[in-house]
Amino acid sequence: MIRRLLLKNFKVYTNQEFFLEEGSTAIVGPNGSGKTSILEAIEFGLFRRVTRKEKKVPSLEDLINHRGKKAIVELDFIAPINRREYTVVRQIHPGKKSAETTADLFLKGEKKPEVSGPTPVDDQIVELLGMDRHAFSALTYVRQGEIDRLSRLSPRERRSDLYSMMGLGIYDTLSSKVQKDLRKTTKEIGSLEETKQHLEEINKHLPSREEVTNASKALQKIVSTTGNSSDIQKIQSLIERIQTSIETIETQLTSAELSGRPEELKRESEIAKHLRDLLDTIPDVAENQLRPHIRSEARTLFREIFGDRYSDLVIDDDYDISLYDLQGNKVSLMAASGGEDVCVNFSLRVAVNTALQKYSVSGPPPGILILDEPGAGLDEQRRRWLPDAIAGLDIVKQVIVVTHMQELKGSTAHVISLQPQGKGRQPIVELQ
Repeated sequence: MIRRLLLKNFKVYTNQEFFLEEGSTAIVGPNGSGKTSILEAIEFGLFRRVTRKEKKVPSLEDLINHRGKKAIVELDFIAPINRREYTVVRQIHPGKKSAETTADLFLKGEKKPEVSGPTPVDDQIVELLGMDRHAFSALTYVRQGEIDRLSRLSPRERRSDLYSMMGLGIYDTLSSKVQKDLRKTTKEIGSLEETKQHLEEINKHLPSREEVTNASKALQKIVSTTGNSSDIQKIQSLIERIQTSIETIETQLTSAELSGRPEELKRESEIAKHLRDLLDTIPDVAENQLRPHIRSEARTLFREIFGDRYSDLVIDDDYDISLYDLQGNKVSLMAASGGEDVCVNFSLRVAVNTALQKYSVSGPPPGILILDEPGAGLDEQRRRWLPDAIAGLDIVKQVIVVTHMQELKGSTAHVISLQPQGKGRQPIVELQ
């Protein structure tokens, strides 16, 4: 959950502090009033990234207000993993070639940072959230223009998207890492076995220790009889080199690296295979437990919205979606109007989030839902349900609605109103 956001010279904001409460908050204002900048600041504060839909992503230097020498984003958040409050402070400095960033992460109330540096802070925040930025964004952030994304996907792609929203994508990541380590181990086993075979082949062509010893004794008899000539010295040197080669190869063949390491690696490989199989199984088990709750949440929400036109919303095991009219006839989602399509997707997206709040199985849910212009794509008649639908999201600890719809002011517990003051100037911020 986001508690506080301080922006200094970030985009249009020169010095502005926002306090975000538990419950629902509407950030309301016309286009160009700085609503998107607040969302970008939250994303940058948590993940050092700013993403946009079908627009050019600005360089980090573009995030610095033209009146400032550097931008600062200070974000207070409650970590789902341990329910403790942290403050992340990120700065953007212009660089010779590109902008540079600094980062510090503090436990709330502490003066000394727990972690410093952009990458270490990135990694620590992912650990505290229990998910990376892709999973966090997929679960918590319904972006403008993306609310109908799920219905445009194939059932397989939709299932993959929902896995990510449920926070189950982390198991795919871990499984891929185990598979990568497994390939590395297999390669090392092969390399060691190849080395052993090569040494054994060389050893076959070398004389035995007994043969070398006998040759050395014979050479000593010759020396005692004829004396130590230069030719005899060369032969002696050759015998010594052969003897050294035999000892070296025997040492290598009996070393722990070649005699014991392959077996050890094979045991590690078997363990890795079992771990990979387990990681591949966990998402299906977790998803099977969540699926009925997601269906129920989506069905309830959709029927509240469209009970006057449809009798039911059904989601099958592959997350293929079907609508039923008031007579009980199945209606293809493709045949539904654009507004209804948006509502189906909204119901499903919100259902994943609310089901996780109630029945989380893969880790603590983030406790936040961000709706960016949720009314986009809806006609006037279908926009009427939006205030009631948002007001009914009390299961989510924090709901942030970014919109230009003034009628949403009454549907949330808190309102932040933004009034633009012209290009490049900080908007007037009113809290209600």
